[in-house]
Amino acid sequence: MKQTLFVFAAISVLVAFSCKAVKKAEKVQKQIEKKDTSKIVIVTPNTQTAELDSLRLTLAQLDSEKISSFHTFSAKAKVDYNSGDNSQSANANIRIQEDSIIWVSLTGPLGIEGFRAKITQDSLILMDKLHHTILRRNISYLQEILKVPLAFNDIQNIILGNPVFTKGDITSYKHPHNRWFISIRENNLNNLITLIDKNKKLILKHSRLQDSTETYNRICDITYSNHQAIDSSKGKWFSQTRDMILSNKTSVNVKLQFKQFKLGTDIDFPFSIPSSYTEK
Repeated sequence: MKQTLFVFAAISVLVAFSCKAVKKAEKVQKQIEKKDTSKIVIVTPNTQTAELDSLRLTLAQLDSEKISSFHTFSAKAKVDYNSGDNSQSANANIRIQEDSIIWVSLTGPLGIEGFRAKITQDSLILMDKLHHTILRRNISYLQEILKVPLAFNDIQNIILGNPVFTKGDITSYKHPHNRWFISIRENNLNNLITLIDKNKKLILKHSRLQDSTETYNRICDITYSNHQAIDSSKGKWFSQTRDMILSNKTSVNVKLQFKQFKLGTDIDFPFSIPSSYTEK
């Protein structure tokens, strides 16, 4: 079971959520306050300012600069996983066919493949090669585990380092020099994102997702760093390092370090299930 949970953390890895134990969910406004001493603007339905209009244009620009129309994506990454006394490392081989398939293979330190997963728009298949079992679930299974309204495209965007949950209502923001700290509410989630304007290109540095209800008290925190151009002709940037934390009753910390990544190459998605495997 630990191995299965590891994969889900590593898919959910790839799914991109990270965890840090907290005694009580902190308010998003307090997170903004800690960033700097510039003015916090609380946004209401009646707020109409040139700066707010500029922020909306900035979010539209962020959406336009995300990695899209790529056809295929392939990458290799080192995964470091820590939850209490349980620490593990693996190498991940990740392949995506845009809007269609996410394929993940996890290999341990000795070069032995332990798990293989395939996610589609409506399904998840997990092959445990260590115990010769196969798990088939609806894509909603990930939502049940994480208690976050994740669709296939959200998982795809998280792997690519694209922003997620940015279409909701802006509730507050700060705008110090060349930076935006923005709080957005969407689908019962508060999302605090940090953007840097680098030579008129927007770089996503941080995203903190927090359940806006008190039911689950989940906080998902992702820090993006080591950005490299992945499609220089279109000004697309890719974060090679992700530090992720997912907190609820337990704490999970995941670090992803991408070693290789490519767009638009010919790839396949091998997923042959041996007849001897047991369905779970």
